[in-house]
Amino acid sequence: MNNARKILAGTLILTAASILMQTVGVSFNVWLTARLGAMGIGLFQLILTVYNLAVTLGCGGVRLAATRLAVEGEARHENTKRTVRNCVRYALVTGCAMAAVLFASADLAAKHWLKDAEAALPLRILALSLPFTAMSSALNGYFTAVRKIGRYSAVRILEQGVKIGVVAALMARLLPRGVRWGCVAIVAGILASEAFSFFCLHVLYNIEQQMYRDNIQKFSLSALLHIALPDVCGSGARSVLLTAEHLLIPRGFRRSGASSEKALTLYGNVHGMVFPMLLYPSAILSSLAGLLIPELAGRNAQGLRAQIAYIIRRVLRLTLLFSFGTAGIFYVFADGLSRAVYDTADCAFYLQILSALVPVMYCDMTVDGMLKGLDQQRACMRYNIWDSGLCVVLVYVLLPRLGMKGYIFILFFSEIFNFFFSMRRLCGVAAVEIRPASDLFAPLLCGVCAPAAVSTALRMGGVSVSGAASLVCGIALSASLYVVLLCGFGCVRKEDVRWFLQTCGLTRPVRLTGRKEFGIVTSKGGETHAI
Repeated sequence: MNNARKILAGTLILTAASILMQTVGVSFNVWLTARLGAMGIGLFQLILTVYNLAVTLGCGGVRLAATRLAVEGEARHENTKRTVRNCVRYALVTGCAMAAVLFASADLAAKHWLKDAEAALPLRILALSLPFTAMSSALNGYFTAVRKIGRYSAVRILEQGVKIGVVAALMARLLPRGVRWGCVAIVAGILASEAFSFFCLHVLYNIEQQMYRDNIQKFSLSALLHIALPDVCGSGARSVLLTAEHLLIPRGFRRSGASSEKALTLYGNVHGMVFPMLLYPSAILSSLAGLLIPELAGRNAQGLRAQIAYIIRRVLRLTLLFSFGTAGIFYVFADGLSRAVYDTADCAFYLQILSALVPVMYCDMTVDGMLKGLDQQRACMRYNIWDSGLCVVLVYVLLPRLGMKGYIFILFFSEIFNFFFSMRRLCGVAAVEIRPASDLFAPLLCGVCAPAAVSTALRMGGVSVSGAASLVCGIALSASLYVVLLCGFGCVRKEDVRWFLQTCGLTRPVRLTGRKEFGIVTSKGGETHAI
């Protein structure tokens, strides 16, 4: 199996697992929203902002470090046992240190950041999960590097099942005491699932390492820190600023005239309801972005610039075509999706507005993965810090004056700002080819026209798109028409179809003189041909 087929297989496995998990996650979020309400979800999202900051600092950039070091060891045909174990030990130290900080500062964070003293108990429970989360992150990096995607995905699915089972069992007993105790049930499920995930990954890792005995890779702490420190510094600084931003958002709504309950409701509508829906279809791209890190890292170490350019071109085109179609469906079917998923139209307006950000968010996701694979994590760090710092200032200045209008502007500014600089950096370190007509304008036109035409036809036929069955039918027809229009406008060419069929193994590749990797052939004269 060539590298392209490995990436495709890994992407499909991760995508299937991610879609399953996100489907369960969104359904579970709907179940939680029905019990906690938008205000309760808003409070839980605020607790998660503090926890996510602790996770970022506690993991210490170890996932990227484990992935990169394992890829380098595999390229030299070395056993990475010592390296991965030291990455796990490093993660244990950073995870325990951050757990102690969060546990000790829970009261302070609850009173002064979250403005709710009862949030201290959920924070303390979440602190106990940090060592497991950090060590699992190291093992996740290893399994991604060696492309053992099936095992990793199976553990993630089981982890989700454990979390839901624990939360459902505890919610029945704790929720009658109040919304805060409902949050306690959720964080207890997170703790149980993180511990379970680490146990499973550790067992699988030990089983696999028994097959390898010789040529142990030498471990270099400096090499680990060279990769991990820029990643954790950038991610940590951004998380600090992002946490400050999210904690300022409800305060800004209150200063604009909204009550405390209304502020939490607005925050919950956007971050607890709209964004999970917008990010749901991105499972395939997030899976691909994660797999691109080891693929690009290996080729970057070998100086295979032509192959890197080919991968980037393919992935960017795929991302653009997918994101424009997804954005159009969200825009046209926003009301039906809101009613079908949450049984209310409260978030339909924001879903429709923020759907315009889908191409930017999805492209930024893949570009970020490619930059990390090309050893550009320091650049990602800078852009993330600049972005989050500006957002904190904008939230503090604009939100009290403009309310939700100001917040929508901040969301657009943040995503476009970050993507612009990331894309600029990618163009500076690799050959990036984008054809405006076939990669931007035509897909945008097709993405708007396809769902609009389907929605209009259904309404003229007396079919309402608010029902679940008609909504699924409308989305499926829109996606089909979108693909047809892409082919008609020349956005999908015979070369793309031939490459996909050959990658899947459905047709035989063209035999050319030279070396074949990742769907390209480099001839003896140095010219690169797509196959």
